[in-house]
Amino acid sequence: MEKLIEYFKANRGTQKMLADHLGLQPSTISQWKNVPVEHLPEVSDFTGIPREDLVPHAFRPAKESAA
Repeated sequence: MEKLIEYFKANRGTQKMLADHLGLQPSTISQWKNVPVEHLPEVSDFTGIPREDLVPHAFRPAKESAA
């Protein structure tokens, strides 16, 4: 979420534009703790921020198995 907040600060008005693009209220986006998975592809496409940067904990490497 940190990258998205930085994006909004650097690009005034884009939070409202993204909300309109997603069919949401800007206040909904401002309440996000993390980008919801159901909006991840659209947010990534709109902002140009890679998905793994928007939700890094979801794209962590797999744990090694003890096989």
